Amino acid sequence: MPLTMTMPFPWSAGFRTLETEHDYRVEVDGTVPAGLRGTLYRNGSGRNDIAGEWFPHWFDGDGMISAIRFAADGVHYRNRYVRTQNYLDETKAGKIVHRGFGKMRPHGVIGNAFRPPGNVSNTSVVVENGRLLSLWEGGPPWELDPATLETKGLDDRGGTLKAFSAHPRIDPATGELFNFGIDYGPKTILTPYRLDRGIVTRLPPVTLPWPVMNHDFVLTDRHLVFCVGPILVRPVKFMLGLASFDDTLHWEGGKPTLLILVPRDGRGEPRTIEIEPFFQFHFANGFEEDGAVVLDLARYPDYRTIGQALRDYWRSEWPAAGMATLTRLRIDLSTGKVDKQTFDTGTANEFPRINPAWTGRRQRYAYIACNPADRSRGLQQQLARIDFESGQVARHDFGPNGYPGEPMFIATGPAEDEGVVVTLVFDTASGLTSIVGLDARDLAARPLFTGRLTHHVPFSLHGYFAAQ
Repeated sequence: MPLTMTMPFPWSAGFRTLETEHDYRVEVDGTVPAGLRGTLYRNGSGRNDIAGEWFPHWFDGDGMISAIRFAADGVHYRNRYVRTQNYLDETKAGKIVHRGFGKMRPHGVIGNAFRPPGNVSNTSVVVENGRLLSLWEGGPPWELDPATLETKGLDDRGGTLKAFSAHPRIDPATGELFNFGIDYGPKTILTPYRLDRGIVTRLPPVTLPWPVMNHDFVLTDRHLVFCVGPILVRPVKFMLGLASFDDTLHWEGGKPTLLILVPRDGRGEPRTIEIEPFFQFHFANGFEEDGAVVLDLARYPDYRTIGQALRDYWRSEWPAAGMATLTRLRIDLSTGKVDKQTFDTGTANEFPRINPAWTGRRQRYAYIACNPADRSRGLQQQLARIDFESGQVARHDFGPNGYPGEPMFIATGPAEDEGVVVTLVFDTASGLTSIVGLDARDLAARPLFTGRLTHHVPFSLHGYFAAQ
């Protein structure tokens, strides 16, 4: 469908492709705190169409890294596409060449059978042992130069890394990075990884009872904790070229969600507890205390509503019914009993974040994108701060024209909430994106600063802050 057509909703234009790559100093209103120094890296689908045709799924887009550098001489913006084979081949051909999450190659079954999806490296980013890694669910990371964003190449650590999730967790005490990958075949295998000062260790693999899609996990003092919801994959149908990966996904609500605890030291067997079925993309955090695992997450009743919205993305109304609610689950490890608590964070809760220094231990605060409780549709226009001790919620509203992304907490001092929440906000009136910094302690107040970009940045997914 030509991109020149009228956009169906105000937020639709925020998904448009950004063809150009930039490098410039940003004009800033307000004051960037002196303690905010370093680079915020963001990743997401920068190219969502080719030859004027939208890709069939938001997750099909080519990864584009934005680097926002906060320095003494100002704020600097740079963006570069990850030069994956998918990006290079389809740029040269001017058409779809590789399969994707929802994409299919031409020529039907013959053109698609036994062809893996192209690694588009479009989901997240992390700095590991000095390496800037662009992440994607279905394959190894791509390494980029942290300063120039030049693509260095696929980083599979000599074939050690295969599927490598876009949600690594870093232990703030030890600096160890933990992650996982899921590989499909005669059996579905979840492989946990530990990276310590560049050295990769594969922890004992876990054979899953069903072929599932899983996006995130939490790290505690003793475990990697997974909530594997019954969103199942039909891998044979995909491998034979009969359907895209997305078209093989189906929700089986008669099956439980599996809470899987994998010992982080690599010793002992994983433990599985069956709990009521639900789906989640993202956790805020998780920790263990008093014989229980506590999980804070954006909890969907199932996959159906969010699955369809992601297929329609630019033309979706993003309905509130069936979307996620910020939820705290407390699972008693002796009985399997689950206590559930929700918070007054409105509708369409997603992209929960905390101060990363509290990863794996009880945190008091989290930040999340949301909408007012009475809004029945639309992408998120608010960011909220949740106080888990008092239950109080503070909101910053970017309406009527602003649509913020993931709220990134960047610490400027030792206290848990001493910092700045930075987000990218797309403005439908101007068609441009701004870099907005909010006081983490007073989220509802006017922004500390607003950096005005000269172009839009297509809605991105996840980011990482590297302190200077």
